[in-house]
Amino acid sequence: MIFIGWGTDFQTPYAQHFNLTWQQQLGEYFGAEVGYVGSRGYHLPIFMEVNPGLYATRQTLPGARLFPAFSLVRPTFSVVRSWLESLQASLRMREMHHINFLASYTLGHAIDHVSGLNIGGEQRPVLPVTIGDDASIDQALAFEKGDALFDVRHRVVISFGAELPTPKQMGAIMENVVGGWQVNGIVQAQTGFPTGVYDPTTDIRYLTNRPDVTCDPNANAPHTVDQWFDTSCFVRRAVPNTGTRPGNAGRNTVRGPGFARTDLSFFKNIDVWAGHRIQLRAEAFNLFNQSRFGQPGNQIGTANFGRITSSEDGRIIQLAAKYSF
Repeated sequence: MIFIGWGTDFQTPYAQHFNLTWQQQLGEYFGAEVGYVGSRGYHLPIFMEVNPGLYATRQTLPGARLFPAFSLVRPTFSVVRSWLESLQASLRMREMHHINFLASYTLGHAIDHVSGLNIGGEQRPVLPVTIGDDASIDQALAFEKGDALFDVRHRVVISFGAELPTPKQMGAIMENVVGGWQVNGIVQAQTGFPTGVYDPTTDIRYLTNRPDVTCDPNANAPHTVDQWFDTSCFVRRAVPNTGTRPGNAGRNTVRGPGFARTDLSFFKNIDVWAGHRIQLRAEAFNLFNQSRFGQPGNQIGTANFGRITSSEDGRIIQLAAKYSF
């Protein structure tokens, strides 16, 4: 029997947000902004195991649980915290000669104990807890504190719009066809999201089984689709050796691939007569066909450990015409 419910003292989660920003006009058309933006989350929810397997010295296989009539017993505790620190800067140019742009940069660091109750890649805590025993809860949380699954250290976004000049001395018909086009674009680049390494086989107490780590898996990593990070840094632990302590690999210590992408669109409105208009559009998503890989395999001991086996769609171009009246 599985029991997943709510803790007896569940509290309402809340967050605090704060920022300090400096804005400065630069000349007639430009404006700059730089600031610190942070937040703190309190009493966020997390599933924690209160019915682990019992362990005795020289035990080699998982045995009975603390409450043998149940299998998983994971109440939802409101004990998680989150932290965000970021530097955010931007440079904006308001429309000048039919051109405008906004360039933004964020240096951030998001930390938490869990990034969501049921989101992909987030494992359960490596230690069990006892209801009413704050020390056991604090000990379990200490092993879970790490980079949030959505943590991005660096991100740059540049957006722009421009009205293309209309050629002169080409005749009224050609000027109407060639002129009046507008172009808009977004260029973005960022570093990768983190992921955590774990063993697909639970430990001897039926808990999440992390390996031991002997070096930084991101330092001098191959960064190829066949081996994204240094898999040799992780050492798998035999199940009989998992009863005395969890593996020393932290949560979300591996960095996945970042990405860069450019989206571009052209459009033109043609007024046919009063109340009637034709809009022509040409749009390119991921214009330069840059690869955006998925996260590497993070299950030690499997064939795809460290390998990247997925990616998002490549370049997409679409043409459209719309007649409105």
